[in-house]
Amino acid sequence: MTPTRVVVAGGGVTGLAAAFTLRQEAARRGLAMELTVLDASATPGGHARTIVEDGFVVERGPNGFLDRGAETMALIAELKLGDRVVEANVESKRRFLFNGGALRQVPESPPALLTSDAIGWRGKLRLLREPWAAPPPRDQDETIFAFAERRLGREAAETFVDTAVAGISAGDSRVLSVRSQFPVLKDWEREHGSLLKAVIARQKQGAARARLLSFDQGLGTLTAQLASQLSGMVREQSLIERVDKVGERWRVHVADGSTIVADHLVFALPSHAAAAVVSTFDGQLSAAMASIPYADLAVVALAYRAEAIGRPLNGYGYLVTRRENLSTLGVLWESSIFPNRAPAGCVLLRAMLGGARRPEVSALDDNALGQLAAKEVSKVLATAGEPLRRWIVRWPSAIAQYTVGHDARIATIRRLAAAHPGLHICGTAYEGVSFNDAIASGRKIARGIVQGLAA
Repeated sequence: MTPTRVVVAGGGVTGLAAAFTLRQEAARRGLAMELTVLDASATPGGHARTIVEDGFVVERGPNGFLDRGAETMALIAELKLGDRVVEANVESKRRFLFNGGALRQVPESPPALLTSDAIGWRGKLRLLREPWAAPPPRDQDETIFAFAERRLGREAAETFVDTAVAGISAGDSRVLSVRSQFPVLKDWEREHGSLLKAVIARQKQGAARARLLSFDQGLGTLTAQLASQLSGMVREQSLIERVDKVGERWRVHVADGSTIVADHLVFALPSHAAAAVVSTFDGQLSAAMASIPYADLAVVALAYRAEAIGRPLNGYGYLVTRRENLSTLGVLWESSIFPNRAPAGCVLLRAMLGGARRPEVSALDDNALGQLAAKEVSKVLATAGEPLRRWIVRWPSAIAQYTVGHDARIATIRRLAAAHPGLHICGTAYEGVSFNDAIASGRKIARGIVQGLAA
């Protein structure tokens, strides 16, 4: 039997999950397959890689995932990594905002809003009128901020929603689409007529609160295990220069001068990177992919002696409201969230800087960036002295921005890609930016390919 040749472009968690699932599903169905993963970096894993040094466990990208991700949980089971999963500490459910020059706890339930100092009484009274908010505009892709202001009022929209969006996607709630970024909110509005009523209904149904999980040595545990399982199939430092369409097959040209002919080509790359390659055979598809904007992000991890921190780190961390005019979007108290993230007597913090609010931060050199992060952390946590250590990671074009009109752009990309049999597109640029979304996207594409081959 002539094996089907599949090339996966991109060795991030989406590409690795797609490749692993392709191999597993093909073997289960008795299909012969030659599989190659091409990754431009020296180490596969993309954003989901972890630095482990001298007792510190430092995430380069995301720090965990929710147990609601069925595909992620299934993948962990298939990789036999269940015994290495760790759950976030109970105190990490406590979240904070830096607003009005002080840390303020985010209310954990609707009743807690009444005693919260995060917003004033006018804002609280407006929140109580949420069930009677104006209906959504007809045939309009509403921004997240417009949706939140319409339903919750301006103060809550600015304090809670705009701040949360910056922390989740490094983006600007005033340009992102609520329909594409947070479709569940639109579902709640449509089904219950009110976000408050939707929350109460979920509580009555006994909906379990999602658990935040990671691994004992960070998320890099998963991507390293995937790469290990795919040993001999992953080619590092293999940048794709161009792709030619040859009949019903694909000729992939790699920067080292080699070529690979494939029956199926899976793009598990950021959309702008895929656009550059696609341009050699489809200018329209390339332009559509390139139209998805991204936000840059800088990650600065800081280690301190525990006694150098001026307040208890009894929570997940804090997000910074726009009105504070800082470059920091948020700070995670990593050693308070998961166990064994720092040696005894030390704490580990991780600051996220830049994003859509402050894109100029990416141009700072490492020394200036490290000093800026430490200075802004000290303003909030009253740290004493310099940090013991710091780690700096830059992510240009870190997170796809689902701006207004995103669903129409994705529909165009899907339609144009469908004109090329054997071409497949997956990743967080399209239908969800979370770690769980990345894995689900890759596994869905892999199963579709195998099902097509089996048929």
